[in-house]
Amino acid sequence: MFRYSIKAVIIRDGKLLVESCDYGRGRFCKLPGGGHQWGETMEQALIRECREELNLTVRPERLLFVRDYIAKNHDSPFDDPCFHQAELMFLCTVEDFSPLCNGSIPDGEKQQIRWIEIDRLADSDFFPQAIVPWLKNIDKVTQTIVLGDVN
Repeated sequence: MFRYSIKAVIIRDGKLLVESCDYGRGRFCKLPGGGHQWGETMEQALIRECREELNLTVRPERLLFVRDYIAKNHDSPFDDPCFHQAELMFLCTVEDFSPLCNGSIPDGEKQQIRWIEIDRLADSDFFPQAIVPWLKNIDKVTQTIVLGDVN
């Protein structure tokens, strides 16, 4: 199975907004966002997903990272080995954080929304860890970074 996933990189006061998840196999944190539906632009998908999951209106600024996740190439007994996801991660701005909460259509596996200090991401349960070094110097990321097949 192949799918696109659109993710939001939302940074505020040196912290990254993440979703803490538990798929029944251990808790971890990931960027908010989700599946790209037919007929949507990438930006429309991201705006919809953030409204559904976070109750926030985001403005996608620029594409930061592109990552493949090909399950058969990673030591994960939880994914179908035929699963392949391409993730497009956009830097987003939010003007009003006051409505931040689990949105109207949160993912079933999502447990909570939280902020993690960027300086602590490397020692956290955040995935994909491959973007952590870039997040520490986000102002220096001037081009889209293609990460390849990383977990």
